[in-house]
This record gives sequence, structure tokens and C-alpha cells, in this order.
Amino acid sequence: MKYRYHYRNSANEALDGWITAKDRNDAYAKLKAQGIKPFKVEGRDPVGWKRWTAIAVLLGVCAGLGLALLNAEAEEKVEPRAQLYGDPATIQQLAADGWRGAFGGDEGNAWLARHAIPASVCDCGEGARPALSVKAVKIESDASEEKKKMARMVNWMKAELKAYLQGGGTEADYMELCDERLATERGIVAAYNGDFEALLRREDDASEAWEKKNAELRSMGLPTVIMPD
Repeated sequence: MKYRYHYRNSANEALDGWITAKDRNDAYAKLKAQGIKPFKVEGRDPVGWKRWTAIAVLLGVCAGLGLALLNAEAEEKVEPRAQLYGDPATIQQLAADGWRGAFGGDEGNAWLARHAIPASVCDCGEGARPALSVKAVKIESDASEEKKKMARMVNWMKAELKAYLQGGGTEADYMELCDERLATERGIVAAYNGDFEALLRREDDASEAWEKKNAELRSMGLPTVIMPD
């Protein structure tokens, strides 16, 4: 689909252009990745449940539904996708084999783990797709806090997957959307990195603007950037 977007440049001049995207949400994401912040995007979104479901997944609005649809007998806790903080060495060790060891070699759970951290780099679209399960991961009481947190995030994604399947989607589509979500998030981070570089070139104190940018990243669950001395 082609969309016409309107934006203002650094001289506050009103400009417009055209972009090809899957839908309007995708158009905003692509423009953001290019450092363009449109105030209006015009065009007709494609009709069909798949795209609307895709937008719901990418924005995370089906999370509440997904949590409600977890198996009643599953008592394991869930936690939304987020940056994984803790002991860097422990996290590095858990992630060294693509999270396979952390989940007993289960390829499906490891795949979900690699997609659980927003904007993370993963094997998106590469190799054979593993089979996913909606059965909650049992969280070991003696596991490290970093492993427990990742297990809870994987369980959140399982709830999200279950909601998606019950809404008429397929497992293959869900995995594709997870790849798209990571790519979109990495695009947003790249655009913000450009903003941070611009702040460093300012002659006045940019600390307040820097923190505002970081607050925006935190609100989206994306990694923040430390301001250099």
C-alpha cells in the first residue's frame, strides 16, 4: 500500500512524501526508522482480520486477553516483555546458547525467549521454525532471578500466542509478527540513537532533553542510553 505523509523539517517547513508499507502502522514505523516524524499519514489500510490482529499483537493490546486465556491449572506467573536486568555475567551465560539450556533444550521456549526482550537481535526468519507450545513454563524456585524473569516473560508470550490462536491466527503468522515486532523496535531505537547524537552536538545543556528521550524509550520498554560525561 502507498501512503502520503506530511511532516516538518528543521526549518519548520511543511513537506510531504510517499512511502510503501503494509499498513499505516507500518508506515509510521518505517518513517520513524528514517528519522522522519510525520504529523499525518494518509491512505487506506488493507481490509482483513490478519492485519488488524497483527496491529493488536505489535501494540500488545491483546496482552490482557492472553493472560485471561491461560490454562486455569497453570499457576506460573507471567511478566510482559521487557529489558532483562540483573547480573550481566549470569544473563550472558544464559543467552550464550540462545537460551536453550535455560529451558532444558526446548527449542520453542528458547525461540520465545530470544523474542522476549524488546529490540533484541535474534535469528529472525532464519532456519527452520520450531514448534511452540502454550503450556506455561514451570518456574524453578532455586533458579536465578534473571532466569525466573525470563521464564515469566516467556509465559507472557505463551499467553499472547494462545490469544492469537483463539482469535483465528496461526502459529506461523504469530512467529512472523514477533519477528516484525523486533524489527520495528530496532528501527525505533535506531531513530532515537540519531536523536541522541543530535543532542550531543548541541552547545547548551542537553541533559533534560536526553532524559525525556530516555523516558520515551522506557515507556515503550526499549533500551535507554546513558549520557556521556
